[in-house]
Amino acid sequence: MDLFIPAYLTCLAILVVVVTGIAIRTFLAWRTPGARTLGFLLAAMAVWAGFYLLEIAHPSLAVKFLARKILYLGMTLSPPLWLGFALRYTGIGKWWSEKGRAFLLTIPGIIAFLLGLTNERHHLIWKTISIIHESPSPLNLEYGPGFWMFTVIAYAMILAGIAVYIVGYFNHGRVMRVKSGLILFGAILTAAANLVFLALQNGVSIDPTPLSFGLSAPMLAVGFYRFGISSLFPLAAALVVENLQDAIIVVNREDEITDINRKALQLVGIKKVGEKEPVFSILPHGEQVQKIWNTPEDSTQIEIARGDASSCYKVRVIPIGGENETLIGRVIVYQDVTREQRLLVNEQRRSKQLALLEEAGRKIANTFDEREILQRAVDAITNNFGYAETAISILTADGMLEVAAISGTEDFGYRPGFRQELGVGIIGHTAKLQKTYVSGNVSKDAHYFSTDIRTGSAVCAPIFKQDSVFGVLYVESLEQNAFDELDVVTLETLASQISESLQRAALYAQTQSDLKTLAMIQETSKLVAGFLDLETISQTVVENLKGTFHYSHASIYFLKDDYLNLAAQVGYPEEMIIKNIHVSQGVSGRAIRTKEIQFIEDTSKDSSFLKADTNLTSEICVPLMKEDRVLGTLNVESSREKRLTPKDVELLSAIAGPIAISVDNARLHAELRAMATTDAVTGLSNRHLFEQAIRAEVERAERNGSQLSLIIFDIDNFKEYNDAWGHPAGDARLRAMADIIRETLRKYDIAARYGGDEFAIILSECDRDKALMYAQRLRQGIIAGAPNAPANDAPVPGYTLSMGIATYPVDAVQPGELVIAADHAALRAKQQGRNRVKFAGDYETP
Repeated sequence: MDLFIPAYLTCLAILVVVVTGIAIRTFLAWRTPGARTLGFLLAAMAVWAGFYLLEIAHPSLAVKFLARKILYLGMTLSPPLWLGFALRYTGIGKWWSEKGRAFLLTIPGIIAFLLGLTNERHHLIWKTISIIHESPSPLNLEYGPGFWMFTVIAYAMILAGIAVYIVGYFNHGRVMRVKSGLILFGAILTAAANLVFLALQNGVSIDPTPLSFGLSAPMLAVGFYRFGISSLFPLAAALVVENLQDAIIVVNREDEITDINRKALQLVGIKKVGEKEPVFSILPHGEQVQKIWNTPEDSTQIEIARGDASSCYKVRVIPIGGENETLIGRVIVYQDVTREQRLLVNEQRRSKQLALLEEAGRKIANTFDEREILQRAVDAITNNFGYAETAISILTADGMLEVAAISGTEDFGYRPGFRQELGVGIIGHTAKLQKTYVSGNVSKDAHYFSTDIRTGSAVCAPIFKQDSVFGVLYVESLEQNAFDELDVVTLETLASQISESLQRAALYAQTQSDLKTLAMIQETSKLVAGFLDLETISQTVVENLKGTFHYSHASIYFLKDDYLNLAAQVGYPEEMIIKNIHVSQGVSGRAIRTKEIQFIEDTSKDSSFLKADTNLTSEICVPLMKEDRVLGTLNVESSREKRLTPKDVELLSAIAGPIAISVDNARLHAELRAMATTDAVTGLSNRHLFEQAIRAEVERAERNGSQLSLIIFDIDNFKEYNDAWGHPAGDARLRAMADIIRETLRKYDIAARYGGDEFAIILSECDRDKALMYAQRLRQGIIAGAPNAPANDAPVPGYTLSMGIATYPVDAVQPGELVIAADHAALRAKQQGRNRVKFAGDYETP
């Protein structure tokens, strides 16, 4: 025993140094896959062995007691970390070997360690403790129930680890079985030493378990390479730490395979390798590996396809140096970075998707033109992702889908304006379904149709505008299953952005239209307000409706008695113009009767429609109202090319108000003017207007160098007529005479009531002879109404005339002189017996 304990302590001290060295080197490569599990396992072994060495060697009870508590940390953590390392090394139980989940196994050990620290309070780990009188020696312990419970858990983990190594041993090829066998031997040695100690602990005071666990640490490295213990640290750095889950191929200086693990066999797709197998005969993408063969600081990335799936590997070539740093071989490490690469690709794709949304959102927000919004959106998709085809089709009024914008890296033969029916094709199906539709393989999709046979994939998302389908966004790729869930969400988000931009553009267009309409209404109001003539107002309105509002057919009718009389029109064929409409007829008559706006969207369905052009298909008729009185109608009609809409109704009803006011003002002005210039009894011009007219006509005759005749006449014995028949009958006689005068006058001549029974007639561009002919015709026309024919040209009261004629410039050159000359001639006619015509001056009439 005297020699055993020093030898045991010496071996234990050496192993503590070795294991500590491996642990330190392991932690230097902390981020390398597998380093954490191995590092903590080696550290736990080192703590267990080191503090057990201290417990045995130190003579102080206090130090021994403290060392015992601390070594429990290594003792309780070594079995679970042992099992975790076995899972990590063999690749069995991947769930435990990923993301540090192996450390969940250490929870029972941590609980046991905490119970050991606080053992004085509960005595669950040991009941009594004493010193063996021989020195050096460990503490003598009587273990409690907590110790035995943990022991069961610990040995279950150790046995599980051994079982994992046994499975790995049989799963490996011949070469790898040597390494797995060494590790399995170390595990069995550890388990055997513990079982012997537990079975014979009353006779053996020294625990061999720390030493056996310590011996297994270098066996880990020996198990990876068939090299001696002296090569431990280089191997630990290059292999044990870095390559637990990687595919590893070891070659000699002749580039022949000397070792290969199971992962590498799976990677190259073979079950075993022969002796001195040239490595480049089996390496996938061997030419890429050769490029980094002599540059260990470099790495390359390769992609290996297996069926429909593929994996990405980061490849490094690590040289193995012998004595004097001579090259004795290389280690080829294939690190599976598929997951990381996919995360990177997904992140890059996500970045592109976010860039697409940002770019498209920015570009379509800078315009209010609907077509430009759509084209910018499809261009942004093509620029960011390079899809074969991107198109936006919009739903037309006749239920068709029409391509409005298109882009892409391929030309499938479609152009803006291409139309297809709702429900036909993926585009039509999506519009009808009003939900996003994804096709992973268009060649097998029943809804897909194209100009050629294609085998790619497509996604189609609806675009909404004010809660109804506006169109669809269609994207097609040449690759199958090219669109994942995130792509679909991105395109749906873009469709929503397009929808928002369209609504913003529609609002802007509506605002601009409303402003334009207001400006037009204001301009129309100003135009008509500047006139007091009904004809001018009417013509101004219809021309403005055509020139400003672009209506092809417009007309205004004014109501008089039971008829609507045409005041002005534009756009109607001359031969079809309707000049008078009875209030019982047509759409306009209905507007008058109901005093309501009439909007006929389809004139073919309205039997009362009066056709004034063969191409008219819709009509709006607005009654012109002043308070509750109808003045007339404003009528607009259109052809199929520009159908009238409710917006036109709003516009025309807004315009009708100021038009009606202007029409009423013109009517009132005409009435006032008539009252100021018209004789109330006869309806002819009064003396005031006559005096203005004679001055104007004389000036015009002087400018034109033409003649002008003036006739002034009295009704013979009109006082006797009034005395005989009364004044109402006299007024009636005056009105009847005025009617005859109007019937015989030319439209540009002027007739006026000059006095009580005295009248004046201005005949423009008329010499004495023509004036005499008119006077005789008028005199005969009035005499024809007498109850009894005059005998011997005798005057008949109320029916014969005494007339005087003066002509410019023969009889006078000034207006006043001309009036006096005509008046004197009429006076001579009266003096010479009445019922006759006299010229001014001394001329005798026939």
